Amino acid sequence: MSAEDRRRHPRVRLDAPARLKVEGRLVEASVRDICRDAVLVEANVWFPLGTALQVRIDLPAPHPPIQSAGRVLRLTPGEQGSHGMALLFEDISKGDQLRIDFLVEQAGQATGG
Repeated sequence: MSAEDRRRHPRVRLDAPARLKVEGRLVEASVRDICRDAVLVEANVWFPLGTALQVRIDLPAPHPPIQSAGRVLRLTPGEQGSHGMALLFEDISKGDQLRIDFLVEQAGQATGG
């Protein structure tokens, strides 16, 4: 069974800036895809599996940013030497989950899915 088949929630590609905060250190990142319980980001650094962090994702206007506590779930090679990290949301608000659901639904409609 592939990773796609195991996912519980639909995921969409999203190009948006993000900021990760780990032990007071701020790291700029780029979102690659998102679903209601996780996000894949790329950054010029990586954090070990299980690292707890804060994540802020600046969604396209008119949506407010998403903010949540999270944890590094998976590491992947990124593009052009960057580091990919799958982050599991651990303390995401219902409002932020609804905004993500709306983005996923919009993307599905745009692609005919």
